[in-house]
Amino acid sequence: MQPEDCSIKTWRQFARQVRPRGCRLLGRLDRFPDSVLVTGCQRSGTTMLSRVITLSDGMTRYWFGRDDELDAALILSGEVDIPSSGRFCFQTTYLNECYREYFEHDAGHKIVWVLRNPHSVVYSLMYNWRRWTLNELFEACGAALLEDPLAGRYRRFGVIGVPRIVKACLSYNGKISQLFELREKLDNGRLMVVEYDDLVNDPEHRLEKIYQYIDLDFREAYCEQIHQKSTGKKNRLTEKEQRRVRELCLPVYEQARGLLD
Repeated sequence: MQPEDCSIKTWRQFARQVRPRGCRLLGRLDRFPDSVLVTGCQRSGTTMLSRVITLSDGMTRYWFGRDDELDAALILSGEVDIPSSGRFCFQTTYLNECYREYFEHDAGHKIVWVLRNPHSVVYSLMYNWRRWTLNELFEACGAALLEDPLAGRYRRFGVIGVPRIVKACLSYNGKISQLFELREKLDNGRLMVVEYDDLVNDPEHRLEKIYQYIDLDFREAYCEQIHQKSTGKKNRLTEKEQRRVRELCLPVYEQARGLLD
């Protein structure tokens, strides 16, 4: 199907029409050898990095809709056909519970995982996302981490029985925990872990390392697209919310920081 003929324009439509088919969300990945896959927990700066790489010399700009990642999801799941010539960068945070699909493909692609501090991510999940979007992520990645009595409330009432802060924190933990399995099972050279705050505070050094890893020529001009305007999110949570994030998320985050390249 050509992009202009695709009826899927939103993530809700994608969830209804594509996800029920199971974990075949990267089914067409091998048609795009040597691709760069940018992932991590949602709201971690993956869109920014994906755009920088896609707009670089030597990469193919394939976007056709209003959402870069949705375009990637439609292409990789086979809903949309595009020419496969050139080299591509796809944002793949949408995989969620289907992350083990990364192990099924080996066409020379390289994965860049963007790690971000939980305070900023949880704030953004709670206040910059629609309720449906957070609920989808929670049910895919966070609900299995619930303990009683909240686990019982969830079984009885569904997502409305779980406080929003808990849904955001456990979604973060569930998504970040996928990184440990990826590091363990992927061959050396197929996964790079970068810290968002390091990237935006020192783009010249950090971005150049990423470009070396993905075998792409680096230009200092690319750093102009890296901005710091959202780094203050980590300070916007209430003190009560910050305590909750520290209790639930910091241990997982610190463990993940041990995997930074």
